[in-house]
Amino acid sequence: MNLNPRKASTHASKVGQVRLVRNTRTGTLLYAQKGGNQTATDAEGISLDSYIHALHGLVLQTKPKTALMIGCAGGTLATMLTRAGVRMTVVDIDKAAFTLAKKHFGMPKSVKCYTADGLKFMQRTKAKFDAVIIDAFVGEKIPPQFKDDTFCAAARCCVRKTGALFVNVCLDGRKDRTADELGLTLRRNKWRVRLIDQRGPFRNAIVMADHRAKPVVRKLKKPTLMAPPALDRKRIAYELRVMRFRPIKAK
Repeated sequence: MNLNPRKASTHASKVGQVRLVRNTRTGTLLYAQKGGNQTATDAEGISLDSYIHALHGLVLQTKPKTALMIGCAGGTLATMLTRAGVRMTVVDIDKAAFTLAKKHFGMPKSVKCYTADGLKFMQRTKAKFDAVIIDAFVGEKIPPQFKDDTFCAAARCCVRKTGALFVNVCLDGRKDRTADELGLTLRRNKWRVRLIDQRGPFRNAIVMADHRAKPVVRKLKKPTLMAPPALDRKRIAYELRVMRFRPIKAK
């Protein structure tokens, strides 16, 4: 008996072929591209990744009315935040991501979608957002343009003075300092910064920052599971419980 029957499909994309894998028994769906698993959801479009639930819980603590997300893939976080009442704008360089997110992952039609380079969109938009979320990857790596002084300036242009910036970072081993380096860069550019980290060598960290008016990220508490999926609830809740705020480490 096949306990994990799978149905796979491939989809053309200008930035690399997308592979969707659905478990026909459980309804779970996986979005993979360039060697990285970008999205995993249950049958209702709720994420099975603890870092997505961490972002979801942290962002909602700031009580945003609007949010900009750079990076789409399956659009799960945009879907979850929309269901919580946030007006979402999503930018991705890959138009195919929006098509797949809406057709296969149930991303709501109300989500505003723009096919563009994320950094250039941030530099050019006149809109201000309560939360700006960077969840963009090439494989498992955050693109270099979201780690430098130019990015810090672009984020300052589109984050409201009462808002916050959230950057998801994949870490490859215990010695990977990508999140710390980004935190130091933001701090050098006059942002107030906090970092929350998962356990284990291969994990996600979230860099959070604000830059004007009253502090926002300093008041954030450890995220909890606010949108339980049909599967893996205990695992995700545990992984959120053991996340920790930690100091940013200099070289």
